[in-house]
Amino acid sequence: MQYPIFVAFATQKGGAGKSTLTTLVASYLYYVRGKKVLAMDCDPRQHSMIEYRANDKLMIKENPALKRRFTHAAKAPYPIEQCTPGEAFQKAQAITDCPNPPEYVFFDITGTVNDRDIVMLISSMDYLFVPITPETGDLKSSISFAHYAHETMLVSNGARVKGMYLVWNKVQPKDRNNLCQIVNRYALTLGIESLDTILPLSVKFTKDGGESGNGGVFRSTYLPPDRRLLCNSGLPELVDEIEQIITSE
Repeated sequence: MQYPIFVAFATQKGGAGKSTLTTLVASYLYYVRGKKVLAMDCDPRQHSMIEYRANDKLMIKENPALKRRFTHAAKAPYPIEQCTPGEAFQKAQAITDCPNPPEYVFFDITGTVNDRDIVMLISSMDYLFVPITPETGDLKSSISFAHYAHETMLVSNGARVKGMYLVWNKVQPKDRNNLCQIVNRYALTLGIESLDTILPLSVKFTKDGGESGNGGVFRSTYLPPDRRLLCNSGLPELVDEIEQIITSE
Protein backbone atom coordinates (compact mmCIF):
# COMPACT_ATOMS: atom_id res chain seq x y z
CA MET A 1 0.00 0.00 0.00
CA GLN A 2 1.36 3.38 -1.02
CA TYR A 3 0.65 6.53 0.94
CA PRO A 4 -1.01 8.94 0.87
CA ILE A 5 -4.49 7.51 0.31
CA PHE A 6 -7.01 10.01 -1.08
CA VAL A 7 -10.46 9.54 0.44
CA ALA A 8 -13.72 11.46 0.01
CA PHE A 9 -17.14 11.36 1.60
CA ALA A 10 -19.28 12.77 -1.19
CA THR A 11 -22.95 13.02 -2.07
CA GLN A 12 -25.14 15.39 -4.02
CA LYS A 13 -27.72 16.40 -1.43
CA GLY A 14 -26.97 18.39 1.70
CA GLY A 15 -27.95 16.91 5.04
CA ALA A 16 -26.65 13.37 4.54
CA GLY A 17 -23.67 14.09 6.80
CA LYS A 18 -20.65 14.14 4.50
CA SER A 19 -18.82 16.97 6.32
CA THR A 20 -19.61 15.54 9.74
CA LEU A 21 -18.45 12.06 8.72
CA THR A 22 -15.29 13.45 7.12
CA THR A 23 -14.47 15.27 10.35
CA LEU A 24 -15.32 12.35 12.62
CA VAL A 25 -13.28 9.80 10.68
CA ALA A 26 -10.30 12.12 10.13
CA SER A 27 -10.21 13.13 13.80
CA TYR A 28 -10.60 9.54 15.04
CA LEU A 29 -7.75 8.32 12.85
CA TYR A 30 -5.52 11.21 13.92
CA TYR A 31 -6.24 11.58 17.63
CA VAL A 32 -7.16 8.01 18.55
CA ARG A 33 -5.28 5.84 16.03
CA GLY A 34 -2.23 8.11 15.67
CA LYS A 35 -2.40 8.29 11.86
CA LYS A 36 -1.06 11.23 9.90
CA VAL A 37 -4.00 13.08 8.37
CA LEU A 38 -4.57 16.01 6.03
CA ALA A 39 -8.03 17.44 5.28
CA MET A 40 -8.94 19.36 2.14
CA ASP A 41 -12.07 21.49 2.46
CA CYS A 42 -13.12 21.95 -1.14
CA ASP A 43 -16.86 22.42 -0.76
CA PRO A 44 -17.34 25.78 -2.49
CA ARG A 45 -20.82 26.30 -1.07
CA GLN A 46 -20.04 26.37 2.65
CA HIS A 47 -16.52 25.16 3.65
CA SER A 48 -17.94 23.30 6.65
CA MET A 49 -14.64 21.92 7.95
CA ILE A 50 -13.09 25.39 8.04
CA GLU A 51 -16.14 26.55 10.03
CA TYR A 52 -15.82 23.54 12.37
CA ARG A 53 -12.17 24.40 12.99
CA ALA A 54 -12.99 28.06 13.76
CA ASN A 55 -15.77 27.00 16.16
CA ASP A 56 -13.53 24.43 17.86
CA LYS A 57 -10.83 27.04 18.36
CA LEU A 58 -13.36 29.40 19.98
CA MET A 59 -14.75 26.66 22.25
CA ILE A 60 -11.27 25.74 23.48
CA LYS A 61 -10.44 29.39 24.10
CA GLU A 62 -13.66 30.12 26.01
CA ASN A 63 -14.29 26.82 27.84
CA PRO A 64 -11.73 26.03 30.60
CA ALA A 65 -12.62 22.32 30.61
CA LEU A 66 -12.00 21.96 26.88
CA LYS A 67 -8.85 24.06 27.15
CA ARG A 68 -7.49 21.68 29.80
CA ARG A 69 -8.28 18.69 27.61
CA PHE A 70 -6.53 20.27 24.65
CA THR A 71 -3.49 21.31 26.69
CA HIS A 72 -3.25 17.86 28.28
CA ALA A 73 -3.42 16.17 24.89
CA ALA A 74 -0.41 18.23 23.76
CA LYS A 75 -0.98 17.38 20.11
CA ALA A 76 -1.17 19.96 17.37
CA PRO A 77 -4.35 19.70 15.27
CA TYR A 78 -4.12 18.18 11.83
CA PRO A 79 -4.06 20.67 8.93
CA ILE A 80 -7.22 21.65 7.08
CA GLU A 81 -6.67 23.36 3.73
CA GLN A 82 -9.37 25.50 2.12
CA CYS A 83 -9.40 25.31 -1.66
CA THR A 84 -11.59 25.16 -4.72
CA PRO A 85 -12.45 21.82 -6.36
CA GLY A 86 -10.37 22.81 -9.38
CA GLU A 87 -7.18 23.27 -7.38
CA ALA A 88 -7.69 20.69 -4.62
CA PHE A 89 -5.94 17.68 -6.18
CA GLN A 90 -2.83 19.57 -7.28
CA LYS A 91 -2.65 21.39 -3.94
CA ALA A 92 -2.93 18.12 -2.02
CA GLN A 93 -0.23 16.54 -4.16
CA ALA A 94 2.09 19.51 -3.55
CA ILE A 95 1.55 19.32 0.21
CA THR A 96 2.06 15.56 0.35
CA ASP A 97 5.12 15.55 -1.91
CA CYS A 98 7.50 15.12 1.00
CA PRO A 99 9.61 12.31 2.53
CA ASN A 100 7.05 11.64 5.29
CA PRO A 101 3.62 12.31 3.76
CA PRO A 102 0.27 11.94 5.56
CA GLU A 103 -1.24 8.49 5.42
CA TYR A 104 -4.72 9.75 4.63
CA VAL A 105 -5.94 12.84 2.78
CA PHE A 106 -9.65 13.50 3.25
CA PHE A 107 -11.55 15.64 0.77
CA ASP A 108 -14.84 17.25 1.75
CA ILE A 109 -16.58 17.52 -1.62
CA THR A 110 -20.01 18.49 -2.90
CA GLY A 111 -21.01 15.50 -5.02
CA THR A 112 -22.68 17.26 -7.93
CA VAL A 113 -22.27 15.69 -11.36
CA ASN A 114 -22.92 19.01 -13.12
CA ASP A 115 -19.56 20.64 -12.42
CA ARG A 116 -16.53 19.46 -14.39
CA ASP A 117 -14.00 20.42 -11.70
CA ILE A 118 -15.91 18.51 -9.02
CA VAL A 119 -16.34 15.44 -11.23
CA MET A 120 -12.62 15.45 -12.06
CA LEU A 121 -11.73 15.78 -8.36
CA ILE A 122 -14.04 12.94 -7.32
CA SER A 123 -12.58 10.73 -10.06
CA SER A 124 -9.11 11.41 -8.60
CA MET A 125 -9.90 9.74 -5.27
CA ASP A 126 -8.61 6.32 -4.25
CA TYR A 127 -11.80 5.57 -2.31
CA LEU A 128 -15.26 7.10 -2.27
CA PHE A 129 -17.77 6.77 0.55
CA VAL A 130 -21.29 7.97 -0.19
CA PRO A 131 -23.43 8.84 2.86
CA ILE A 132 -27.02 7.68 2.54
CA THR A 133 -29.93 8.22 4.95
CA PRO A 134 -33.45 6.74 5.11
CA GLU A 135 -34.93 10.12 4.18
CA THR A 136 -36.49 9.69 0.72
CA GLY A 137 -34.75 12.63 -0.95
CA ASP A 138 -31.33 11.72 0.47
CA LEU A 139 -31.81 8.07 -0.44
CA LYS A 140 -32.68 8.72 -4.08
CA SER A 141 -29.95 11.34 -4.48
CA SER A 142 -27.25 9.13 -2.96
CA ILE A 143 -28.17 6.11 -5.09
CA SER A 144 -28.24 8.27 -8.22
CA PHE A 145 -24.84 9.77 -7.46
CA ALA A 146 -23.31 6.41 -6.52
CA HIS A 147 -24.63 4.83 -9.72
CA TYR A 148 -23.13 7.64 -11.81
CA ALA A 149 -19.80 7.35 -10.00
CA HIS A 150 -19.77 3.56 -10.39
CA GLU A 151 -20.44 3.69 -14.12
CA THR A 152 -18.01 6.52 -14.91
CA MET A 153 -15.24 6.10 -12.34
CA LEU A 154 -15.05 2.42 -11.44
CA VAL A 155 -16.19 0.50 -14.50
CA SER A 156 -14.31 2.61 -17.04
CA ASN A 157 -10.77 1.62 -17.94
CA GLY A 158 -7.93 3.50 -16.30
CA ALA A 159 -10.02 4.89 -13.44
CA ARG A 160 -8.10 5.82 -10.28
CA VAL A 161 -10.97 4.98 -7.92
CA LYS A 162 -10.34 1.56 -6.35
CA GLY A 163 -13.59 1.27 -4.44
CA MET A 164 -16.83 3.02 -3.61
CA TYR A 165 -19.27 2.21 -0.81
CA LEU A 166 -22.56 3.49 0.56
CA VAL A 167 -22.43 4.51 4.24
CA TRP A 168 -25.72 4.39 6.12
CA ASN A 169 -26.12 7.41 8.39
CA LYS A 170 -28.87 8.78 10.67
CA VAL A 171 -30.68 5.44 10.80
CA GLN A 172 -33.40 4.70 13.35
CA PRO A 173 -33.61 1.15 14.76
CA LYS A 174 -36.84 0.38 12.84
CA ASP A 175 -35.05 0.91 9.51
CA ARG A 176 -31.94 -1.22 10.16
CA ASN A 177 -33.41 -4.60 9.31
CA ASN A 178 -35.93 -3.50 6.72
CA LEU A 179 -35.25 -0.45 4.59
CA CYS A 180 -31.45 -0.72 4.77
CA GLN A 181 -31.45 -4.34 3.66
CA ILE A 182 -33.88 -3.69 0.81
CA VAL A 183 -31.86 -0.74 -0.49
CA ASN A 184 -28.57 -2.64 -0.09
CA ARG A 185 -29.89 -5.49 -2.21
CA TYR A 186 -31.06 -3.06 -4.88
CA ALA A 187 -27.72 -1.24 -4.83
CA LEU A 188 -25.91 -4.53 -5.39
CA THR A 189 -27.87 -5.02 -8.61
CA LEU A 190 -26.24 -1.76 -9.76
CA GLY A 191 -22.81 -2.99 -8.68
CA ILE A 192 -22.74 -0.73 -5.61
CA GLU A 193 -21.58 -2.14 -2.26
CA SER A 194 -22.57 -0.89 1.19
CA LEU A 195 -20.54 -0.88 4.38
CA ASP A 196 -21.74 -3.19 7.15
CA THR A 197 -21.58 -0.41 9.76
CA ILE A 198 -24.84 1.49 10.18
CA LEU A 199 -24.63 4.80 12.04
CA PRO A 200 -27.60 5.72 14.24
CA LEU A 201 -29.65 8.90 14.24
CA SER A 202 -28.16 10.72 17.23
CA VAL A 203 -27.54 14.28 18.36
CA LYS A 204 -24.09 13.24 19.58
CA PHE A 205 -22.73 13.33 16.01
CA THR A 206 -22.92 17.12 15.96
CA LYS A 207 -21.96 17.64 19.61
CA ASP A 208 -19.05 20.10 19.40
CA GLY A 209 -18.97 21.62 22.87
CA GLY A 210 -20.06 24.90 24.41
CA GLU A 211 -18.45 27.96 25.88
CA SER A 212 -18.97 26.61 29.40
CA GLY A 213 -19.56 23.33 31.17
CA ASN A 214 -17.82 19.98 31.20
CA GLY A 215 -19.91 18.15 28.62
CA GLY A 216 -18.27 15.73 26.24
CA VAL A 217 -17.27 16.66 22.70
CA PHE A 218 -17.85 14.25 19.82
CA ARG A 219 -17.28 16.16 16.58
CA SER A 220 -14.09 18.19 16.87
CA THR A 221 -11.09 19.00 14.70
CA TYR A 222 -9.03 19.75 17.84
CA LEU A 223 -9.90 16.88 20.17
CA PRO A 224 -10.68 13.16 20.01
CA PRO A 225 -14.31 12.14 20.56
CA ASP A 226 -15.23 11.74 24.21
CA ARG A 227 -15.02 8.07 25.20
CA ARG A 228 -18.41 8.23 26.89
CA LEU A 229 -20.02 9.27 23.62
CA LEU A 230 -18.31 6.58 21.53
CA CYS A 231 -20.55 3.92 23.05
CA ASN A 232 -23.15 2.76 20.47
CA SER A 233 -22.04 5.48 18.05
CA GLY A 234 -20.68 3.07 15.43
CA LEU A 235 -17.69 5.35 14.80
CA PRO A 236 -14.94 2.90 15.88
CA GLU A 237 -16.57 0.17 13.79
CA LEU A 238 -16.84 2.51 10.80
CA VAL A 239 -13.16 3.43 11.00
CA ASP A 240 -12.20 -0.24 11.39
CA GLU A 241 -14.16 -1.14 8.28
CA ILE A 242 -12.73 1.71 6.22
CA GLU A 243 -9.16 0.87 7.25
CA GLN A 244 -9.72 -2.81 6.49
CA ILE A 245 -10.92 -1.97 2.98
CA ILE A 246 -8.00 0.35 2.30
CA THR A 247 -5.28 -1.88 3.75
CA SER A 248 -6.56 -4.98 1.96
CA GLU A 249 -5.46 -3.57 -1.39
